[in-house]
Amino acid sequence: MYRTVGDVGNLALLFGTTIVSACFLFRLPNESYYDKAWLENGFCVSNEDSSWLNSHSLAFYAAVFLSLSAWLVKQNYSRRSTSALAAAHIQGSIFGILSHGAGHLYLGRNPSGMDLRVYQDKPLASIAVVCVSFFTFAGIFDGTMALASRQRILLTAAVAALGFQALDIPPTLNFVYGQAVIYISSALHFLSLPKEDKANPIYMLYGLFQLPVLVVGFLESTRCEDWLQGFGGHVLFDGAIGTGVVAIHLINTHVDTKATSKKLQ
Repeated sequence: MYRTVGDVGNLALLFGTTIVSACFLFRLPNESYYDKAWLENGFCVSNEDSSWLNSHSLAFYAAVFLSLSAWLVKQNYSRRSTSALAAAHIQGSIFGILSHGAGHLYLGRNPSGMDLRVYQDKPLASIAVVCVSFFTFAGIFDGTMALASRQRILLTAAVAALGFQALDIPPTLNFVYGQAVIYISSALHFLSLPKEDKANPIYMLYGLFQLPVLVVGFLESTRCEDWLQGFGGHVLFDGAIGTGVVAIHLINTHVDTKATSKKLQ
């Protein structure tokens, strides 16, 4: 059951992310479908006049809380029997959630973002941004692609970094593109896992628990000013990501505990 449900969930995450992200990046079917504030910022930002209470800063605070929550779950893992997949994923999630939040903290102070494209007339700056995007993706993939080989992680990071140039991603869409690459690569990696690793609650739950993030992303792009801004804007998107990660590992801990209890009876 774990493997079958997990295959469905990860396939849904793969195709759902691809379709939604393509619509966001290329403004499909046309710009009239999207919220004006989201089009201008690439995010649904509330409290824009406050450096410490805008949506980006709120996303950082949420990331700190959720990464701490993930760390506490990991500490619980250390006292229980758990799978290698679960242990690797929770360890990487702590860094991934926190680094994502750090990116938003930067945007909270520098709303224009960082241009990660290559320009022939700016060779040194272009080399610098390629290195930044490559090592950032490599660090994140080390967590989201649990149990992946070092070669696979580095190759995926290189392809993701080059995508900024290939797709001509402007600074306002860096996070849209980045989240798309992270979800697509993690879904493909999970689907490629051996059968023994798929016989795991984490595999079954991961894709399913990330699908609500796509729904929040859709609402953010279309219902920002008339709905999401009143609830903190983009912080809801990042909160959905981290909450989903913590939830699946809490469920996995419960399943592991019941399984261990049965073995001892």
